[in-house]
Amino acid sequence: MPDEANATGPPNALSALLSSGTKADLLVLFHRNPGLIDTADGIARRLGKKGSAITKDVSELASASILQKKVVGRSEVYFLNREKDREAQKNIAEYITNLGEKRQS
Repeated sequence: MPDEANATGPPNALSALLSSGTKADLLVLFHRNPGLIDTADGIARRLGKKGSAITKDVSELASASILQKKVVGRSEVYFLNREKDREAQKNIAEYITNLGEKRQS
C-alpha cells in the first residue's frame, strides 16, 4: 500500500473514502448496482437526498477515481470505476488485516 497507516488511523486515501456517511451510502449504492450510470441529481434521488447534498462527496469520489465522470449530451453522469474500486477494497482489507495483526502483537 503506498500510503502507510499511522498509529491513529487509516492511510490518507482510506480516510478520504471513509470520511462521510454519504460516501459510504454512495459506495453501497454503486456496489449493489455496479452497472449504474446516473447524474448527481439521479444518484441523490436514489439515496433520498437532494442533489446539492451529495455533490461534494460525488466529486471527491470522482477525484479519487472510485467514480468516473462522463459527459453524455448536456449531462454529466457518474459510474463506478471497477478497477479502482477493487484496488480500494484490497487496500481496506489489508488495512483491517494489519490492524488485527498489530493488536495481536
